[in-house]
Amino acid sequence: MAPTAPSYLGPVHALVARRTGMALSELQCRRLDEKLAARSGVMSLQYLVHLQSSSGAAELAELIDAITVQKTELFRDESQLAVLRSCVLEPMVALLRRPLRLWSAGCATGEEVATLLVLLAEVGADPSSTVLGTDISETAIARARELCFTSEQMQRVQPGVRDRWFMPVGGGRFTLVAHLKERASFLCHNLMDLPYPMAAEGQGFDVILCRNVLIYFTPESFERVVDSLAGRLAPEGLLVLSAAEPLLRAPPCLRTVRFDQAFFYARAQPSAPSTEGVAPGNVRTPSSSGLPAVGARPSSGSGRFPAVGSSGSFPAVPAKMEAPSGFPQGDATPHEADVLFAQVLEWAAGDNASPQTAEKLRRCLELDPDLAAARYLLGMLLEQRGSLAEAAAEYRRALRSLEEGRARATPFYLNNARLQVACARAIERVERASGSTPPR
Repeated sequence: MAPTAPSYLGPVHALVARRTGMALSELQCRRLDEKLAARSGVMSLQYLVHLQSSSGAAELAELIDAITVQKTELFRDESQLAVLRSCVLEPMVALLRRPLRLWSAGCATGEEVATLLVLLAEVGADPSSTVLGTDISETAIARARELCFTSEQMQRVQPGVRDRWFMPVGGGRFTLVAHLKERASFLCHNLMDLPYPMAAEGQGFDVILCRNVLIYFTPESFERVVDSLAGRLAPEGLLVLSAAEPLLRAPPCLRTVRFDQAFFYARAQPSAPSTEGVAPGNVRTPSSSGLPAVGARPSSGSGRFPAVGSSGSFPAVPAKMEAPSGFPQGDATPHEADVLFAQVLEWAAGDNASPQTAEKLRRCLELDPDLAAARYLLGMLLEQRGSLAEAAAEYRRALRSLEEGRARATPFYLNNARLQVACARAIERVERASGSTPPR
């Protein structure tokens, strides 16, 4: 069933919102208005029918192009990609011993496709491994097929990586080397449309990345797309979302796999035997892919988040903790807030979100009011419960902390700039859903 559009949108805006699954922002609505201003009769029923006909498909595509985000860069969110490389791709290459099948859903102009091709080459993947890139925009896909990028798009690429896998073509542009280009394919696909693409020979994808896409979607569309993407995963496949798009309650078809600096989502498998009583430090038998068994939580070695044993028990929060240097003894410390936040993430990873989750997040924020990641998660929980006014207030506080530079970075939210965008989008979404206007 197609998602419904909010009543505040005009008929053309509502059509575009339904077709894209997006919760249109004020900026997107203005861009649509600018496009529509040059056309006559846009408020007529005939024009709406025209846009939904084969003869109006190109015009509808132009309107969709006007609101889609196509500006990105290679190796975006390096920390998450480092985990993907070392904890996912390298084990898959070592143990599966076959070509890997990856899909970049919402690939814009090909930056993520090129990033994945380079990562596969760097970990020694089978040369027949492939990456599919899809996007709703025909214009973006046409550019993506070139796999040629500006210096600005290449700014995160290390010089050694650039020299190995890219060739300068003049004008400050670089193109991916030919033998990696051959492993890419592209398709114009709308995530609101079924059926979804399939890997070669009808197989599932080993990894699907849909990063910084669903942040723009309505909650209804978000859930629908996640379910559909999960259905295209191989039995041992992983879904990768951006750090600002957590599944606090993963659907039954998925389970959360937590690494030190990232959450990924794996296809749910039959329940494993209970590990109750297993000595801390022992790890469940890995799956055939070489990744941790679904439900197992790889231990953290960063020291910032406490490591969790395979029993799944949460780290106890000491009644009194030693304050780091620079904080008065006896005062609440950011470290205690981090421990509590780690517990919340463990509950999310174990699909155990409950009223306790919100209570722990509030306690985190008493200890450290500028832990913006915790405040954003609290806003998400409140929004899911229908407490829109409270959710908007938490999102605003998180946004203010980020804008003023007071927010501390956390490993789960890899990029405060992206979290800032997520907060701004969430505020707009909640305000529109509740019919409220932002405070002046």
